Amino acid sequence: MRHLQTFRRAAALVAFALLAVTTVSTTSCAARLERPLEGFGASTPGGDGGAAYVVTSLADSGPGTLRDAVSAPNRTVSFAVGGTIRLATSLCISGHHLTIDGSSAPSPGITITAASPSVAGALLDLRGCHDVIVRHVRVCDAPDLSAGDNVRIWDGAYNVVIDHCSVRRAGDGNLDISDGAHDVTVQWCILAETVKNSLIRTGVSNVSLHHNLFVHGDERDPQLDDAAPVDMVNNVVYDWSGNYGTRIRNLASANVVASSYIPGPRSDASDALVIMEDAGPVYLEGNNLPPSCVVSGTSATRLPAPPVTEMSAGDALQAVLDECGAFPRDPDDAEYVSSVSASSVETAFSWSGIKAMFR
Repeated sequence: MRHLQTFRRAAALVAFALLAVTTVSTTSCAARLERPLEGFGASTPGGDGGAAYVVTSLADSGPGTLRDAVSAPNRTVSFAVGGTIRLATSLCISGHHLTIDGSSAPSPGITITAASPSVAGALLDLRGCHDVIVRHVRVCDAPDLSAGDNVRIWDGAYNVVIDHCSVRRAGDGNLDISDGAHDVTVQWCILAETVKNSLIRTGVSNVSLHHNLFVHGDERDPQLDDAAPVDMVNNVVYDWSGNYGTRIRNLASANVVASSYIPGPRSDASDALVIMEDAGPVYLEGNNLPPSCVVSGTSATRLPAPPVTEMSAGDALQAVLDECGAFPRDPDDAEYVSSVSASSVETAFSWSGIKAMFR
């Protein structure tokens, strides 16, 4: 009888939590909860103290456009228009001390996409830049042409923060960090609906991934390859397929802490988190993993990283579903959150799930 009462209490708490998700996900941009910048990239001032640039046109180029706004350093970019910017070529950010703040845009917010399938390279290409903050922007549908990534941070870029962005349906990778990039934070983002969600590789160091939703990515949620250290805290990974959810290999080192891995209809639950034999030290603590995913950390001590607001895996699941992605949420993001919410009820209705979510 006591077990039955505990089960009913857990079910009631889940129902209440899902009601909260529905309520928060329909709020306006002004009503959202702002979170501080945290992690390895958070010390950047971005464009604070620089010139203000207001984007007044959704055109690809010319005066008043986003491309013109990022053509010079030391700027804080806001938006007087909302809608979709269709790029004829990659939007390259190679300067420094820039903030792109999509939260300033009127509804429906700012979406960046390709104007045609001929666009090659990353849509948002942060190459060799430093001290850049991008927040509340959607980047989607990079063509599958010449490694069509949605967002790429690379070539020694540093002090970069991607905050509350929605990145989905890339032809290649949704968000890749590579080639010597360092001191990067990706926080409170949605990375969704692609084959390769996120690759972190090749001499990368000091990366924080926290409070992100990886959803409907076949693999690379994320994949770490020759990257050290990567601090992964309070992320939610749902509905991977193909080979794996998160994979760590080739001397990559990481913390994986208080995160939830929720199998979807396409998932092999045993491959939620894979640590290869050639990985570096990996510290695991407090994660909600499927029972069939038998994995052990290779480090007894947590790797040093700047602190982030850390919650239990259950509390983080709720917070991520409430707050991740660009606001105001569009129908795609609402659907991603809804799909995880429905699945989390099923996950909670097991004794291991209840213990993980409500301890």
